[in-house]
Amino acid sequence: MNDTSRLLHIAVEDNVAWCSKVCSAHGSNETRSSRAWANLAISPPFYPNIITREKGVQNEVSELAHKVREANQSRKWGIKDSFGDLITLTEQGFEWMLAGHWYGGMVSSGESVGWKTITSPAELHLWERAWGSPDDTIFPSTLLEDHRVNFWFTGELGAIESGFISFDTGFSFGLSNWFSVKGHSFAQIGVLKAAGSASQGLPIVCWSADDLSGKEMGLAKLGPLQVWISQ
Repeated sequence: MNDTSRLLHIAVEDNVAWCSKVCSAHGSNETRSSRAWANLAISPPFYPNIITREKGVQNEVSELAHKVREANQSRKWGIKDSFGDLITLTEQGFEWMLAGHWYGGMVSSGESVGWKTITSPAELHLWERAWGSPDDTIFPSTLLEDHRVNFWFTGELGAIESGFISFDTGFSFGLSNWFSVKGHSFAQIGVLKAAGSASQGLPIVCWSADDLSGKEMGLAKLGPLQVWISQ
């Protein structure tokens, strides 16, 4: 396995672990194999019910989709096609929503100038509103009890300017949900500088619909993914 393949595997597994963490905070009913992960209960907004863990798992996804449909008959839900290779989802009643790429790399430690982390449920509420959460609470305060999870921000709590989430799985340092209220990019808000200060030598991984590759970003493009929504 070359470095890109290894990092791709790490990125996918990191995302499975993070989605599982968030879904379990809402009361999930999960099943997983080496080929796919699924939450048979209702996943929170923006979080999938199925994530593929290997290429070429169309049959297993079809079986899982049937089970998820039975449990989520009145709600739309998503599939994260981690390798962009599921070719019959349209025929099964899914609508293509977006395409993106996995990213990863080793980032040198630096100083997280201006970055702080959330420490209380009240602060998390302010962070989530700055991120742009709908009325539902997507990130329950129980997530703060896990030392592996951090909600980062710049600015002041009453006027948060930017933020992101980090999740330390022990084998990777996953990044997600970055934002800037001023519309600044991933690079401009300095996510990797903050992440590098806390990653302790772990590979940093994430996925994005935007292009995060390039020297100024510090991450390599690892492979494509797609997100599908039930109709």
